Amino acid sequence: MSTHKKLNIEASLSRSISQAPGLDFDKLAAIPVIKMTGHDTITRQTLAPAKARNTSQRYFKPISMAVAGALVMIVCITTWFGEFKSPESIIALDANQSVEIVTNKHKQILSVKAFDQDVQELLDEENLSQSNLEDSVGVIITAMIKNGYLDETKSVVMITVENQNTAKADDLAVTLNQVIKDSATAENISATVVRQTVTPDSQAVTEAEQYSVTTGKLNVMKELIAADSTLTMESLAGMSLADLLAVSKEKAVDLTKVIVVDEPEKETKEVTTPVVETPAITPPATTETSVDTNGTGKVTNTPDPAVVATPETPVVTTPEPQPTTEPVVSPPDEKTPEAVDDEKTPLSEEKTPLSEEQTPLSENDPISEPPTSE
Repeated sequence: MSTHKKLNIEASLSRSISQAPGLDFDKLAAIPVIKMTGHDTITRQTLAPAKARNTSQRYFKPISMAVAGALVMIVCITTWFGEFKSPESIIALDANQSVEIVTNKHKQILSVKAFDQDVQELLDEENLSQSNLEDSVGVIITAMIKNGYLDETKSVVMITVENQNTAKADDLAVTLNQVIKDSATAENISATVVRQTVTPDSQAVTEAEQYSVTTGKLNVMKELIAADSTLTMESLAGMSLADLLAVSKEKAVDLTKVIVVDEPEKETKEVTTPVVETPAITPPATTETSVDTNGTGKVTNTPDPAVVATPETPVVTTPEPQPTTEPVVSPPDEKTPEAVDDEKTPLSEEKTPLSEEQTPLSENDPISEPPTSE
């Protein structure tokens, strides 16, 4: 089959050549050649004019530098806005009145909004913009106390922190809890602080704006309505936080699902009794005085081993009364040397030396009277 196709191709080629018109070289050479009057983009071989080239180079560098600078500026502005102007946390303080604070990543205040016009005017006078959050919360609590919005009868404050990071929100709530307690204590008010943390929820924000309350107070209201259907959002929205907590107590509603209440710290004062170092009372030692019978006159004092004094022990011990012992009277037949008092000067070898020539007397030797001369 391949041989058949090869034959057909060869036949076609030979037929085409034989049918082609004859080419006369002389006729082709006699045709005049028309030259181009101008070069097109393909045939042009020369460079562009030097003037146009210099002009483009002169403007390219400044334009490129301007574009690069604009890009750097856009990046810097975007970074600065994200760090210092972008809201990160929303802190709500609910007491007799409600205040909402918006902060950035560096805990700087971006805006402060009060739900009461009088309170808003009070906060505007404090000029809290771009100040530190902890210092500003202390200033707000102090101002509310001085203007009668917080006192001993209305001393319950709730902190609500809204942040995407739950751990960061918890830490911030604990910190502000202590700040509020310290600020109230400085004004001689014992404040009760409860706190809660929430995640951003656009639906909750819309509903809170509808009733002119904070999102934290809205959560408490929802818990009360869920426990008692007779309550309404409109009636609860006008109550203060202390009133809401009173309603929860009356209706026996457990609010620990949404708020955290710190138990009051019990003041434990450590009573320390000063230790008076009193020297140990030692009973008088019983001294046994005996005179050496060998004639040396040496006195031996033997302390009572039952009495042991410990001067290093600071504990005061009351000595037990010693039984009264009557002195033992020796029979008259026995001759015992008299006891030597401790206060008297004891006998010593220096005061009563014995001569080596003298023979010491013994108790068995009879005492003879010297002969009397008649």
